[in-house]
Amino acid sequence: MQPSAPFRTAAAALALGTLAACASAPAPTEQMALARTTVTRVAAAPATAATAPTDLQRAQEKLIQAEKAMAQQDYRMARRLAAEAEVDARVAETRTDAARNATNLAQVQDSIRALQEEIQRRSPR
Repeated sequence: MQPSAPFRTAAAALALGTLAACASAPAPTEQMALARTTVTRVAAAPATAATAPTDLQRAQEKLIQAEKAMAQQDYRMARRLAAEAEVDARVAETRTDAARNATNLAQVQDSIRALQEEIQRRSPR
């Protein structure tokens, strides 16, 4: 007895689906490690939590979602979320650096202003 056409079609589709699953992207272990390291490093800086809490929280949440996607073997989603978590952590870090630089600039400008006032006061008129 020969298999019917719908049965052969279903078997072929199942075989193709199995092959596609085997050919899916490998687990993004390196990207996950990099995202974990970056988020942990940025979160460890107290200034970041004070200056860019929203960006830092977003990075941490995306890292958690990426870990869940890894556990479910949804590697494409895990890769995307890990990359986003890393970028969000770097944004938080950059915002913190910008705030620190703005503070330093303000201090330098105050010093320059004070020196200019001192020069004007001491100069003969």
